[in-house]
Amino acid sequence: EQGIPMWIRHVLVPGITDNDEYLKRTREFIDSLDTVKKVEVLPYHTLGEYKWKELGIPYKLEGVDPPSEERVQNAKKILEFSKY
Repeated sequence: EQGIPMWIRHVLVPGITDNDEYLKRTREFIDSLDTVKKVEVLPYHTLGEYKWKELGIPYKLEGVDPPSEERVQNAKKILEFSKY
């Protein structure tokens, strides 16, 4: 509403945010926004998992592997397109 340019950064988590239907609905939502200037796909990684363990906090994504390169490229194909 304010006309402020924004970037969308989508974290790709296998089994949660990586299925094609979810990605297509996300793209439809992004398309409804007039001020999106860039869309990025950020693959989930486990680099910070140890911090949760050190703090004694259950890590809800324990056992989730990072997405394959094929899934990352698929998400980019759906979400990152020439409009941005």
